[in-house]
Amino acid sequence: MKIIAGQAVRGSDFWDRKYLLEDILDVIESDGHILLVAPRRVGKTSLMYRILDTMDEGYLVIYINTEAEHSLDDFWKKLFYTLTDSEFLGTIQQTARIFYKKLKSIKVNELTLKSVKFGDSKALEYDQAFKELLKSYDGDKKLVIMLDEFSQTVENIINHENSIQAEKLLQSHREIRQDKHISQKTVFIYAGSIGLESVVATIQASKHINDLDSISVPPLEFNDAKEFTKKLLEQNDITTTDEDIEYILEKVKWYIPFYIQLICKEIKRLYRREPILGKATIDRAEEKVLQQRKDFIHWEERLNILSKDERKFAKDVLNSISISDTITSNEIVNLGEKYQLDEEIAKKIIHSLKYDGYIDNTPNPKEYRFNSPLLQTWWYHNVAN
Repeated sequence: MKIIAGQAVRGSDFWDRKYLLEDILDVIESDGHILLVAPRRVGKTSLMYRILDTMDEGYLVIYINTEAEHSLDDFWKKLFYTLTDSEFLGTIQQTARIFYKKLKSIKVNELTLKSVKFGDSKALEYDQAFKELLKSYDGDKKLVIMLDEFSQTVENIINHENSIQAEKLLQSHREIRQDKHISQKTVFIYAGSIGLESVVATIQASKHINDLDSISVPPLEFNDAKEFTKKLLEQNDITTTDEDIEYILEKVKWYIPFYIQLICKEIKRLYRREPILGKATIDRAEEKVLQQRKDFIHWEERLNILSKDERKFAKDVLNSISISDTITSNEIVNLGEKYQLDEEIAKKIIHSLKYDGYIDNTPNPKEYRFNSPLLQTWWYHNVAN
């Protein structure tokens, strides 16, 4: 198992989450569609790769990352061309020959920025063309189409086009999911590094995703995190004790693989020079982690999507927590009033900060704190001061 921080992992580097994968399979087998719900850096993309790599022969799994698409037309074009990509067709040829033959029989006479023309038929917009491809599929395997960074795409369209186009995308996807000719043989899985629920709430379009089965991707439980950390270090030739592992996890507290990997990466570098692991080495590793601006700067940059006063409000909330460890609901209301924000707008921003992995209000719903003490310390030194 390699130490990999900040990138999706596959194969033997993936830490198996058996029950989570079984939950996902249950929904797929019941013809449901899935929204993977989790803050950023928890490992949604790695989980999607795991599904891609391990689904049995009864399924044909397609992974599509749409993060780079900033318009409605570009999004549908990306999906259409993925289904007609030569590599995908090569897979289809072996596993669903009928669908392959139908695709081969389609003559593309004309391509435009917004549409494709098949044979002598009228031009179809890419969303319609994509739907026609799904309808034409009658192979014996169920299609599982995984759309990674879908929520980022929706947000891109809101920012670069408008909310009407974004809602049109959401509505079209719901219509596809509810099409009886498609739903019996196609399942969609949506994920992203920002919360789809938060994004659609900003344009009051939640009704278009309420048919999705939400599956939460949680941080690791303590015992699981302990086994993961131990295996990660030992397979990198680092001798550990239970005391060492528990001290590492005390630093992390929010047990997501990303933060564990960050500390283990620095431990490995220090251990290579002096093969002794103890509290002093772990403390030094933590210091090294906090010096790596690239591993944390996206948390600050993410707030740039907010308006000027909304961004100031969000930063004030996070600055206050980084200094005082917690902030109460009443204090948040007062900060919202300071920037003349409507109470509902302030609540949506707090919900986004919670969903995106900055803060949490468990177990006290009226008190918020950083999920990660590492992020809290970095924020205190680099943003709040």
